[in-house]
Amino acid sequence: MADVREDILARLLVVVAAIPGMRSVHRNNVDISEDQLPAVCVFDADEESDDLQNRPSNSRGMVRMTPEIVIAEKTAGQVGSELTALRRELIRRVLLDTDLNNLVAGSSPRGDGAIRYLGCQTDVGWMRSLHGALRAQFTFKYWLKPDEL
Repeated sequence: MADVREDILARLLVVVAAIPGMRSVHRNNVDISEDQLPAVCVFDADEESDDLQNRPSNSRGMVRMTPEIVIAEKTAGQVGSELTALRRELIRRVLLDTDLNNLVAGSSPRGDGAIRYLGCQTDVGWMRSLHGALRAQFTFKYWLKPDEL
């Protein structure tokens, strides 16, 4: 049995772990110590069906999943520039990852699955040192196949 959602989330962890300079990678974890920074956290996604037609409940349908990816960083330098560099790496790695794209496109009989970058929000704060965070969203459009779960 295959769960495309879980496969995408698992691959996403591998992809974000490859961002240069990441010290730790987490899934659904908000308890991260300062010595684990820079860190990236992938939070399980909201899901929404695109298919609201009158069809049997067990039929296949298109789903859009939007996980949240948070990169947290501390720096003595320019946190804004560092977050921008991490954002660039994140977008490039997610959108260009062959395995991730194959998971999404391969879920569809027509190959019309897709990954889209939706945007990001930043947050800068002060503690003992300057901290910054970037929250990015991507949409993964894939086919949900109840008979294969």
